[in-house]
Amino acid sequence: MYTHDFNVLASTESTSAGVCDDPKYADFLHLPHGLNGYFDYDQAIACARQQGKPLFIDFTGHGCTNCREMEANVWSDPHVLQRLRENYIVVALYVDDKTQLPESDWYTSAYDNKTKKTIGKQNADLQIAKLNNNAQPFYVLVGKDERVLVSLMGTI
Repeated sequence: MYTHDFNVLASTESTSAGVCDDPKYADFLHLPHGLNGYFDYDQAIACARQQGKPLFIDFTGHGCTNCREMEANVWSDPHVLQRLRENYIVVALYVDDKTQLPESDWYTSAYDNKTKKTIGKQNADLQIAKLNNNAQPFYVLVGKDERVLVSLMGTI
């Protein structure tokens, strides 16, 4: 919770607990409530396979007020935090991050035929192309085989 709010739920666990290697972009992207995880899909799915755990994908954004509300009111529940820590590899995919990637990581989207050059554009493309959704927050449980574990449901 990277705000001025006081967080009494901050974890005292080791910053490397639950991850296989140092998460890319962890110097400027963060997970709430002391959770450990990733900010890159490929790195997260590799760790999920290594640990034999499903992936909890959090499509989020820096400017997503509803995302912060969910983190504050749902993720803060001790039972939710325990499940996220123990049962999943967590990956937060920021769809609005403007960090430009090295040119070697750029690609042209099969969805809209545009070149994706930033972390956010690539994450948004993944969400739209693979899951037919572009709203945040959006949570998806994926198996180590990259198949969605629970049918996706829209909101009313």
